[in-house]
Amino acid sequence: MEVCFLAGTLGRGGAERQLIFMLRALKNAGIRTRLLCLTSGEALEEEIRDLGVEISSIDRRGGRLSTLRNVVKELRRQPSDIVQSSHFYTNIYVSIAGRLNGIPSIGAIRSDLAFELASNGFYGKYQLKLPRHLIANSGLALERAVNFGVARDRIDLVRNVVTCEGQKRDTSNASPKATKILFVGRLGEEKRPELFVELAHELLSTLPDRQLKFQVVGDGPLRPKLETLARGYGIGPDILSLDGERPEISDVYKSADLVVLTSKHEGTPNVVLEAMSHSLPVVATKVGGVPEILDSTAGIVVDPMDFRGLLSATTELILDRETRTSLGINGQRYVRKNHSLRYLEERLTGIYTKLLERKHNGRG
Repeated sequence: MEVCFLAGTLGRGGAERQLIFMLRALKNAGIRTRLLCLTSGEALEEEIRDLGVEISSIDRRGGRLSTLRNVVKELRRQPSDIVQSSHFYTNIYVSIAGRLNGIPSIGAIRSDLAFELASNGFYGKYQLKLPRHLIANSGLALERAVNFGVARDRIDLVRNVVTCEGQKRDTSNASPKATKILFVGRLGEEKRPELFVELAHELLSTLPDRQLKFQVVGDGPLRPKLETLARGYGIGPDILSLDGERPEISDVYKSADLVVLTSKHEGTPNVVLEAMSHSLPVVATKVGGVPEILDSTAGIVVDPMDFRGLLSATTELILDRETRTSLGINGQRYVRKNHSLRYLEERLTGIYTKLLERKHNGRG
């Protein structure tokens, strides 16, 4: 069996990281893969090629119709058994190209669906309705897709996965008042990183005797705004650092004590799973699939519009080191059990088998 993936980009994002996990899982299962991408020269290409996966760049000059034509040609040049999108906005290409080549197509829902439909405008409904099958990474997105008219047997839930790290750094000799609080994510409107800077300002004001440090890892269009906001609050880079993208994120988690997610929209956020895999407690907004993976045994979930609740939850964990440790241990235990590479391998191979049987029986 061969699966051909289509990616919109191979930058350092959550969907792209999950694509790599899929490629690894399928390699473990003995399934051949190749990758078409709408961009070239991106950060994760080398890591993907190291897995033995061929990457072909799709020429996008000429607009959507020309792009579609090139995807169709590529699938005719080298037919695959399944064609799968790794981004919502590329669903339409795999759907039409798959139909024209007699190949079952799988579309992706990577966020909460509402955000994706709004972001794709006129094309949103086609990105949702055209694929033969869909994979969502949260129960909320799956439920919304069904409510929008997607047949339940045409969509599956495949949760994000992470690799579990060993225990985080030894903090036994650290000052009991020292706490490092971490934000990881794209600096875009959907992640609301400005709330993290405002949170830092409030915490520094209300807990002046604590040795607090804040770190932002990620890049995006809101970075200048965050720099201006931090300066306005009088927070220097020695207290709140904006470190951009980091190719190796594990050491970042290992140096932190607590992770905060401030998002307005999410699917199943990688950052929450990554934090839990490093035995870190999490304070997160109740969006997308967050409540499905994070409960009171591993962190604190707050209403996305309740900034005071976010402040209160973060303050609680700053002041209670023992609770932070307990939540972190529970979180890592959960991730090991429910978000492993083996889980991903079993879910994907099961879906592919189902689609190929459906095709063989003339039902799609």
